[in-house]
Amino acid sequence: MNTAEALKRSQASLKLPSLPKVVLKLNRMISDPDISVMEVGIVLAEDPELSTRVLRIANSALFGLPSPVLDPRHAASILGLDRLHTIILQAASGSALGGLSKGNDPLRENHWRHSVLVAHIARNLGQAAKNPGLMPPEELHMAGLLHDAGKAVYFTCMREQYETALDGRELHDKELLDVERAAFGMHHGQVGAKLVLSWALPRPLAQTIAFHHEPWKVAKAIPSALLIATADRLAHAVAKNDLEGMPHVADRKTLYTLGLGVGTILSVATQAIRDWKQIEL
Repeated sequence: MNTAEALKRSQASLKLPSLPKVVLKLNRMISDPDISVMEVGIVLAEDPELSTRVLRIANSALFGLPSPVLDPRHAASILGLDRLHTIILQAASGSALGGLSKGNDPLRENHWRHSVLVAHIARNLGQAAKNPGLMPPEELHMAGLLHDAGKAVYFTCMREQYETALDGRELHDKELLDVERAAFGMHHGQVGAKLVLSWALPRPLAQTIAFHHEPWKVAKAIPSALLIATADRLAHAVAKNDLEGMPHVADRKTLYTLGLGVGTILSVATQAIRDWKQIEL
């Protein structure tokens, strides 16, 4: 089956999950520079299920708030709109992308733990990086959270075919993107970008996700893709407890382009080791 045939077949089978209407409304509200924190908190409070998930994430050890946030309006006032937006997306996307009951599905659980860790690493790297073309840290957090969302779509819509493709990749030592293109006509970064756009999230976020496995194709125009690629590699090293590999997740060219130093990578890695143990599903 050639790539065109694979693409036609996968497009017929793939159904991009949607976000609840309240989340789409919140996305639009938060993008409005004239919206107030209190207005967002009031709308969030109208959805008890989403509010409960948002408060659980906000009060987790991973976010390290000095005191608990008690209700959505309190969360909005304490966290600010940008930080609250990332937590809303984490709460909503976790549910939209197939459910995350701990122990229910190891593949999904590992995927989500990795995604949350990449999000926090990306935010921390973004706060230190000097490249002026990078997205703000909270948007990098979103990009990290959703960088592999395309994989979750494949898990949901084409689980058996995707696992077969992954098995073939290991057997023949092929690159993941090549395997996905051959099997489905597009790789998970492209699927994730389509998903993000369908959720009415910013186009730069979609572009970053689309190229995070091929960042040097767009490094000058979209340096955030290079930062997410670096965060992705560091997260994998942390999960494997690869202490020797952590300082080498970014070469000199990458460090120079992003405006980072090796010391920053090591500092973020140290924090990531702590974060990895605190991720709650």
